Amino acid sequence: MFTKIKNIKLLVLAFCAFTLQVTSQEVKSRLQGMVDIPTPGLTFSMTYDPKGGPLENVKNISGYAYVFNDYRWQIEDLKMKKNGAVYSADFTVPKNCAFMAFKFYGNTENGLVTDTNQDTGYMLVAFKEPKVKMPGADLAWATFRNKDFNGQFGGYFKDFSIDGDATEYWLKKEVSANGNRFPEFFDTYFDVLKKQKPEKFEELGSKFLGDFTKNMKGLPEEVYTKVHHIYLFDLKNKTKADSLETVITKQFPKGAFVRQKAYQKIMPIADAAERNKVMTQFLADFPYSSEVPPSQQYFYDNIAKMQFTYYFENKDYKTILSMIPTMNFANLNDAYHQNISKALYLKVVDPAVIETMAVPMIQQMQKKVNDMSYMQGIYWSPNQATENAKNQLNNELVIQIRMYDILKKYKEVLETFELLPFEKRYEKASINDIHIKALEAFNKPIIEVLKNAARANTLSEASTAKLKEWFLKEGKKEADFPAYLEQLKKENKAEEKIALIDIAAPAIKVQSADGKTKDLALNSGKIIVIDFWATWCGPCKKAFPAMQQLVNNFKEDKQVEINFISTQETKEGYKKEALAYLKEKGLKITTYFDLVKKGGGTNNASFTNYAQIFKSSGIPRKVVIKDGKIRFTSEGYSGNPGQLVDELTNVINALKSE
Repeated sequence: MFTKIKNIKLLVLAFCAFTLQVTSQEVKSRLQGMVDIPTPGLTFSMTYDPKGGPLENVKNISGYAYVFNDYRWQIEDLKMKKNGAVYSADFTVPKNCAFMAFKFYGNTENGLVTDTNQDTGYMLVAFKEPKVKMPGADLAWATFRNKDFNGQFGGYFKDFSIDGDATEYWLKKEVSANGNRFPEFFDTYFDVLKKQKPEKFEELGSKFLGDFTKNMKGLPEEVYTKVHHIYLFDLKNKTKADSLETVITKQFPKGAFVRQKAYQKIMPIADAAERNKVMTQFLADFPYSSEVPPSQQYFYDNIAKMQFTYYFENKDYKTILSMIPTMNFANLNDAYHQNISKALYLKVVDPAVIETMAVPMIQQMQKKVNDMSYMQGIYWSPNQATENAKNQLNNELVIQIRMYDILKKYKEVLETFELLPFEKRYEKASINDIHIKALEAFNKPIIEVLKNAARANTLSEASTAKLKEWFLKEGKKEADFPAYLEQLKKENKAEEKIALIDIAAPAIKVQSADGKTKDLALNSGKIIVIDFWATWCGPCKKAFPAMQQLVNNFKEDKQVEINFISTQETKEGYKKEALAYLKEKGLKITTYFDLVKKGGGTNNASFTNYAQIFKSSGIPRKVVIKDGKIRFTSEGYSGNPGQLVDELTNVINALKSE
């Protein structure tokens, strides 16, 4: 327990003087059952009805609470159950909770959608007993609703219900009621002072901090480090900061401050071997323990990742194998992604060697998927952190499947598929092909995989041919196969809405293969599909068979025009290379070439204007234009030809029906 600081109330009164008019909250129309006087330990059940709110049409809704508990912000999941159109949301108030704010969310095709009660919040203050608020209640109320603190709460509010003066008022009330706890939140006063009174910040802050430091004896190191930070970075008083650094180093020789100074010496070291030596010494001097504050967890995470990479690049696989059991899930996942996956893709390490590390890494990730290592601060709730870990594990399992396929270990391929959730098995056409190959290696039936891939619209050309072959063997007519394929695609799938946009399309000037320059007619009344690509772009070329299919489907349609534009090329002879590639692959498409900007060596004159609109220069980039307006765009390629053809076909048909 902190020792009460003498005259703390007088210090704070000198620090802030203000008035306030507090407005009452609106009635929580979508969340019913929040108790009037929540007390620590109490469990209460609320009812959340998404009707009329942003989550009304979202299939699965979850919720969590930002909780101010013992003067620390935490995040807690809500226990939610769906009952028809509404949800019950149970919540137990933590032991030292002073304040809680509930948030509901759901994942949609357009990203995460949240409900915070039309920006007025679902908030409760906790009480020890009627009319006696829990310590920290006024402080939480002051900061949670202030715009300068909103970022740490995931942008809970878009507009804010109190200003800085009101924040000061509630801070003063907190000090008045709980002055003995002031050292735990004194830095908040400085944050507010800096925002509210910048012209007097140096004068008032120096006076206040000078008085405050006279009474620091016996306080935790955290208070000392906060004071040091304010002197050094806010008040720019290096003399005071250096003096305090001497005190901290003497009183806390193995504490957080000295640990941070030691960690800061690691990053500037350019030589990898020397840096690894210093990291190893850091771990010896400051072994990880429960005394390491959450804010310094990333020291150990970064060191684990850097050392793994160092040993991997130096082929010290024995040391890596000894490291793997000591790493948490997040570290394992990063190391797998940055080293194992990369080496496999670039073919710089023998896959058999990669396997010796990849297998124990996956085994450890399976064991540690619930270790909450993604819980850093209040960015994610426990449920969200666990869900992210599961998603990451699934991604790495897919890489593992590719590795086993390269090694021709089809038994392991099938065993790894069994570890994936059903829907994850059918996300990519290339993975479906591996699945089919493994089944065929053991003479196992493949028809269900083919059908499920068709339902997910993730059939490759080869797999489509296999499904068609089975269809014909069943005695069906070839002419009926397209309809059968469409039927499978529609099973268990809601009708997708096309997200059309309306942006003026910049002019496009191109050069044809014969060297002639022309302006594309973007306002001709036609629906114009443009595919920006380059010879160096692997996904661009992988998408060409699907784009060829699109060309074939609309070659007789006078309303549709499909153009391919080579862009972002820098090397000599790129035109010749592009034309040779198209010919080699038997692609019957005509490509144009973007022009080179004046003074530049890259042919991206037109594409640059589109990249600025989309804030991305990534390719392949599909753009659909009608009447001089960009109506649809997409970047990249999923690897699923059917999805690409259907997506652009649906866009074209939607624009035709306008």
